[in-house]
Order: sequence, then structure tokens, then C-alpha cells
Amino acid sequence: MDDIEADFLEDEWTHRELLKSPVNLQEWTDDKGIPTEIYFLKSNRKCLKRIRDAMLLHNWQEAAVYYNSYIQALEARNSIKVHPTASEITWRIGTEILRHLPNATAEDFNAVNEQLKNNGVKNFSTICLEHCFHLLLNGQMEEAKRQLSVGESWRYGNFSIAQGDTKKLIRAYSGFLDYLNWCKKKSSTAGSDEASRNHEMHSYFRYASVTLKDIISQPGVWDPFVLSYINMLEFYNDEDGALQILENYAYNKEFPINPNAHVYLYQFLKRHNAPDDRLIGALRVLRSFVPSHELMLDLCSLLLGTSLMSDLEEALTVSMDLLEFSSWKNDMRAWSCLLNIIKLLKRKKRKKIVLKEWEARRSLWFSIHFRIYFARIDMVENANLLLIKDNVLKALSEHFLEYRRYVASLKIIAESKTKTCPFRRSKSLSSKRKQQKKRMEKIEMLKRMKKMEKEVKRLEKKKMEKEKKRLEKKEKMKEKKRLEKKEKMKEKKSLEKKEKMEKEKMKEKMEKEKMEKEKMEKEKMEKEKMKKEKMKKKKKMEKEKMEQEKMEQEKMEQEKMEQEKMEQEKMEQEKMEQEKMEQEKMEQEKMEKEKMKKEKMKKEKMKKKKKMEKEKMEKKKMKKKKKMAKEKLETEEEDVEKKMKKKTKKSKYIL
Repeated sequence: MDDIEADFLEDEWTHRELLKSPVNLQEWTDDKGIPTEIYFLKSNRKCLKRIRDAMLLHNWQEAAVYYNSYIQALEARNSIKVHPTASEITWRIGTEILRHLPNATAEDFNAVNEQLKNNGVKNFSTICLEHCFHLLLNGQMEEAKRQLSVGESWRYGNFSIAQGDTKKLIRAYSGFLDYLNWCKKKSSTAGSDEASRNHEMHSYFRYASVTLKDIISQPGVWDPFVLSYINMLEFYNDEDGALQILENYAYNKEFPINPNAHVYLYQFLKRHNAPDDRLIGALRVLRSFVPSHELMLDLCSLLLGTSLMSDLEEALTVSMDLLEFSSWKNDMRAWSCLLNIIKLLKRKKRKKIVLKEWEARRSLWFSIHFRIYFARIDMVENANLLLIKDNVLKALSEHFLEYRRYVASLKIIAESKTKTCPFRRSKSLSSKRKQQKKRMEKIEMLKRMKKMEKEVKRLEKKKMEKEKKRLEKKEKMKEKKRLEKKEKMKEKKSLEKKEKMEKEKMKEKMEKEKMEKEKMEKEKMEKEKMKKEKMKKKKKMEKEKMEQEKMEQEKMEQEKMEQEKMEQEKMEQEKMEQEKMEQEKMEQEKMEKEKMKKEKMKKEKMKKKKKMEKEKMEKKKMKKKKKMAKEKLETEEEDVEKKMKKKTKKSKYIL
């Protein structure tokens, strides 16, 4: 940008002149070839001023040329620190210029957005999102879906974490695009096979429902995404799931206050024929947030449908609160609803409630609704509203005569119109007296009307006179300003001549100053070089000192490490010796234990042997005893036999 950067020290009036030739980039460098920050920043500021001037004058081609050079300069100076908002400025300016360029194409938009995504990392997600919106406006849904997937999968350290909110929006809109595809498939495949249609629709429903359900569960305002998800659930007859989502969206305390959530809940309940109690509850919550909502008329009709007096009183307060808002002042439905409620309360002999509510609001309502100025306007623009207001005043037992006059004159005008028509003449009047009386009354009413018209004309004349005076004052002021402008223009011309002369002198001075400044800058650069060399030497010395200190520290650390290693080795040797001693002790103990076990085994064997010997001895003794007993028995038997033999012998002898 030679023609911009060469003149950055000129006055401001030269800065505002627009360039006609295209801008060329040129790098400002030092003697060493390093780009300087001062020239870069000043030239960029000047380029931005030129872009702004071209945009204000709607010279979009010229703005595009400057913008192209500005982006090239930013890309060429990546080493120089740029303000963090520079990427956002370039992005906003570029999109605005491309929207107004007559020859801009979709490829130009894509190229600029892709270039700015890499240049401004902090705005990557927002650029992807707005690029998606632009593609959707041009009907490129598949390309928009691709941009959203790129923005959703993008990761760049802490920058991607800082852009968490825009990432949520990107994910939500990707689900919303799946919903649009589902709607398109639902409408386009109405005559095709049901099996294929249901399969394709269900696949889109699954993709959309997963993302939308995840987004809706997080705190935030998600109106279009909630409506799209509920539409799909209603199509598949999942009413319970839709109701649960709407109740969570409306009543969850973690979510921000959103009146639309209660509107969607009420509309869903009304579509599915919910009981009146639930509808009234939903509308009561909505009234606490937005008392001027149009659904308050539905609340009044629902409250009138119940048989409770408390609901009638609530309907009265709701309708009167509604009419206190400026948007409902001239609404026929609200006034007729209030009139019906008052009449119903009077029929049920609850006039005290009406009067109590009216006394609290009387002064306010006369200033808002029942002024004579409003009566005149209503008489011309909306006669039915004037009649309803009059009926409300009658029902409230108020006698406001000035207001009633306008209503009476309106009725007379209406009657005169009906009687001039030949098809609506009254056939009941037969006598001439009645006709004369009516004529007299008409004449009187016409006189009153004439008086009213005269008063109105008089007031209008006063207004006209005031307006004339005001206009005369304005004209005088304009003439004064015009004269002042002429004087100022003369002064400006004289000043411009002087300025031109001064500027020529200033240019000569500036040239001299430039030469002097260049000399000064060269001297400064030499001094800076010397300083830099000194600083480099100092840095080298410091680095050497630091390296020596590091070496000493490393030596000390190595010695410490060696000492620690020696100590560790000693400790390990001591541990090994202790372990050996312990092992020897353990072995000795094991040997002693084995010896003890062997001795015990020997003793047990000896004991067993002794026991065996004792048993043997005892067995021998027993055997001997048995033998002795046998021998005794044998001897005894022999003795007995001998005796028996002797006896037998004796008996034989005796015989």
C-alpha cells in the first residue's frame, strides 16, 4: 500500500480523500529487512478509514479493493501483534461488502469465510454458524449441514473451550436441519410406499431427536428447537413425552424465565383437550410474567365458565388489568369481555365487588380511557368503541355528562341516517303530533350539534393560529440560519485560502522535517544498534555466567548424587549383612528346631519301644499266668478224676 503508507504524516483533510486507483502492498522494513510495527499499524488504520468512507458512500467496488489489500496485509504480518478484535472487524466488514456487491457469488462468500476462519481462530464457530445461515437462505441445505459438522468437530485448545455457547448453538441447528429434512421427507413421500417412507422418516427422526433432546435438557431459551421436537413426538403419538418436556421447559428453576414456554404448554394442553383446571393453571402462571398477553382473554372466558365467585372476581381483575395497557386501550374484544363480566356480576348481586374494583382504578381510568379528546377521536374513527365505553360507564353507574353528549350526538346522527333511507321509515307513527314533537327534538339536537361544531371550529382556529405563529417563527429561524451559513461559507472560503497558503508552507517545512527526521532516525538506529550490540554482549556474558553457575550446580549435584549413591550402597550393604545375619539366625533356628524335632522323635521312639517291651513282658506274663492257670486246672482235674476213680473203686468194693 505505497500510496497510503507514504502519506501517513499528512493532515486529516488529506486522509479523507478517496483513492481512485487500486491499492498495492509494499513491505516497510528496517535496514536489516525486518517489518516495522509503526508503519504497519498506521497504514492499516488509514486503509480502514478508506474502507469506512467507501462503505458510507456505497462505493462497494472500491471498498472491496481496499478490503482485499487489508486482508493481505494482515496475513503478511503474522509476526506482528494485532488487536484481538481485528479478526472480527475483518469478518464483519467482508460479509457486509459481499452482501452489497452486485457481482458477488456464492463461491466468493465461501472463499472469504474459509480465509477468515483460519485468520481469526477466536471467531471460528461464529463464522461457521453465520456461513450456515447464509447457505440456508440460498437453499443449500447440504452445504449448511457440512459447515455445521465442521464447526462442531473443530478443536483448538482453550479457544474451542471458550466458544462453548456457540458450539451448543451449532449442535442445536444441526439437529434442527435434521428436523427440516424429516418434514421435507414427510411431505414429499406422501404417495410412496409406507414401509420405505416410515424407514427414511424414522432415521431422520432418530438423528434429530438425539441432538434436540440433549440440547433442550440444558438450561437456556430453545423455543424453535422445542417446537420442532414436540411436533415430531406428536406425529408419533408420544403425548406423555411431549408433555414432560414442555413442563420441564416451563417449570424448571434452572432455566431462565421464558413466557413462551408457558404459551407452548397451554397450546399443547388445549390441542389435547385437557381439563379446564390445568388450562387455567397454565394461564395464571403466564399472567404472572406477562399480564398483557393476548391469551388473557382466554383466561377470562375459562374463568367465566366455572361456577365459583372467586373465579369471576379474578376474571374482572384480569380484564381491567389488560385494559390498562396501551396496546389494549382500543380493543373491542377486551371492552366487550369487561362489559359481560360486569353484567354477570350484577345479575348474581355482586355489585359491591365491581364498585370496589372501580373505586381503586377510577382516577386512572378517567385519564386513560374517558377523556373528551378520546371521545372525539372514537366518534370519528371507531363509533362502536365509543358506545361500548358508554355502556361500561352506565354499568359502573357513572354519570359523565360531557362524555355522554358525544354518545347522544352519535346516536342522533345514526338515527337521521336510518330515517333518510326510504326502506327504513317507521310505520308505527300515525299521528302528526308525534311527528312534530320529534321534529322539535331534532331541531334542538341539531342546534346543540351546531353549537358543538362551532366550539370545535373555534378550537381548530386557535390551533391554526398557533401553528401559523409557530411556522412564522420557524421561517425566521431558517432565514437567520441561512444568513449565518452564508457568513460561515465566506469565512470558510477565506480560511481555505489561508490554509492553502499555510499548507504549501507546511509542505516545505514537512519536507525539511522529513529530511531531519530521517537523519535523526538513522542516528537513532545506529545508537540502537550499538545498544543492541552492548545488550547482546551483556546477554552473552550473563549467559556464560549462567552456564558456569549451571555447570557448578551440576557438579555439586553430581557430587551430592555420588555421595548419596555411596550412602545408599553402604546402606544396601548393611542391609545385605543384616539380611545375611538374619538368614543365618533363621538357619540356626531351623537347625535347632530340627534337632529338637529329631530328639523328640528319638524320645518318642524310645518310649514306643519301652511300651512295646512292656507290652511284650506283660503278654509273656499273661501267657505264663495262663499256663500256670491251665496247669492248675489240669492238676485239679486230675485230682478230681483220681478222687472219682477212688470213689468208684470203693463203691465197687462195697457192692
